[in-house]
Amino acid sequence: MRTFLLLLFIPVSLFAQSSNIYWGNAIPENWNGDWPNDLRTACEKSGFTHTATHNDIMDYLSELPRKSELVSTSTLFVSDRGLASQLLIMANPRISSAQEAKASGKPVIYLQGGIHPGEPEGKEALLMVIRDILFGEKKHLLDNLIILVNPNFNVDGNETRVITNGDLKLMGTRRNAAGYDVNRDALKLQTKNMQGAVSKLFAQWDPILIYDTHRMEETQHGYAIAHGGSNVPTAHAAPRDYVTYNIFPALVDIARKDYQIEVGMHCGLDDTWPPKVFSHDNSIWSTEGKFMVSGYGLRNRMAIITETPERASFEKAVYAQYAYTQALLTYCHTHGQEMKALCEKTDAEVVAQIKNHASSGQLTNFTSGKYVSDGALKIPAYRDTKKKFVPGSSVQVYDRPDTPEWVTVDLVTKPIGTHSAKVPNAYLLPESLKPIVDKLKMHGVQVSQLEKAVKVNGERYRVDRMEKRPMGFAKYPMTTLLGDFEQAKQQNYPAGTYLVSLEQPLANLIFYCLEPQVRDGLMGWQLMDDQLQALEQKGSPFYYPVFKVFGEVN
Repeated sequence: MRTFLLLLFIPVSLFAQSSNIYWGNAIPENWNGDWPNDLRTACEKSGFTHTATHNDIMDYLSELPRKSELVSTSTLFVSDRGLASQLLIMANPRISSAQEAKASGKPVIYLQGGIHPGEPEGKEALLMVIRDILFGEKKHLLDNLIILVNPNFNVDGNETRVITNGDLKLMGTRRNAAGYDVNRDALKLQTKNMQGAVSKLFAQWDPILIYDTHRMEETQHGYAIAHGGSNVPTAHAAPRDYVTYNIFPALVDIARKDYQIEVGMHCGLDDTWPPKVFSHDNSIWSTEGKFMVSGYGLRNRMAIITETPERASFEKAVYAQYAYTQALLTYCHTHGQEMKALCEKTDAEVVAQIKNHASSGQLTNFTSGKYVSDGALKIPAYRDTKKKFVPGSSVQVYDRPDTPEWVTVDLVTKPIGTHSAKVPNAYLLPESLKPIVDKLKMHGVQVSQLEKAVKVNGERYRVDRMEKRPMGFAKYPMTTLLGDFEQAKQQNYPAGTYLVSLEQPLANLIFYCLEPQVRDGLMGWQLMDDQLQALEQKGSPFYYPVFKVFGEVN
């Protein structure tokens, strides 16, 4: 793929230097159109100085079924503060259930705003996209797609308003009312937000692609918006590669041609000038599954995160999110069936791999990963990140020229696996791990229980030491087990033991959640600490209570 990137990015970047791009805070005149007042968003009415509250959004969404035959709504979850988070369903003809969506044969696309309410431009842009689809020139998108939208996913965080020193006077805060960063909960499912999304949306509606909108603090790249995909090496590579090498280049072209903005990868530069490296690691976009977009890739589906730069005016950031979303839907409208077929093929390949190779003990998958170079490219970048106060106020803005410089960097965005483990036919879990089993079921995993006692052959993980190690910029204390796998024959398991077969499409998700060497699996997030500590108290070494079975369980 490296040669492909060299051919793709360098020529178009050179072209962009002489094209009519909206750099800095420049935007097209009247870009959001002329609409009657009852279809204008609260943000638009304020001149982009106010971002919508929960009530603003509910008032806006509640009018849509009264004005359009193509929409229905559903409550995705009720928040810790008792606020309903609404899922908007747009289809032609109108539908209201996942069963109807499946029967239609159309690909399902999910668009999301507000998982981090302090990054609200995606929320505002999605309200405008909804309007264009139902009442404007984008209605044709529903000929080929079913489009689901939740513009205000973290409803409680959106209502915890703080004063800002930017364009917005007030905006929400990152965490939900229970204190969680919802975008670290994709696997452990401790928030009502993610529980609702996974159990009611992902497991039922099964979108072929999800799209999650964000804003990135202090960046030096000159892109109006940056994108990234699900880069967990444990996941099947086909959906990930399709996003990276098919969708992303197409969206760069559409955004430049139709919306006059530059789109690039969600990366950060190194500290030198001119910079040498442009990497996902420098933007906190790791190869781990804890993010919603990353975790979704473990389901054999496609996922995209976007980040607008903090330096942009709020209206420019909303415009960039709006333009990107429209470009994405344009692509999906044309290629949706191709995307759907690829995801279905991936499901079949995952099941076939387990069925045909797991019992030999030779099938492996990755438990961790890292990024390596995917080629050199030219990118727009700013030399510094200085800020200045607007005279007569305490509002800060970036002190930069509108037009960035062009620099050649090494693009470090290609995920590869670094450590691996054997993939079993099934896992066995004791009844004491029912809370873990409940998490798996919420993800849509099929789980059964043994009806009689069995003897099985396989592997168990010997734990020599258990400790806590920090992960990520928030320094989450992750449970870490140090030890090794041992072969175990004729192991007795009683009736009632949970049996999780990997001969199902979610095999890679199951593997990631249960393997003891995965840093942010269910064990890593301390969800097994009570059981592990009880075993540790009996003496070391002890054995991780999830057993790997190779062959059939009879």
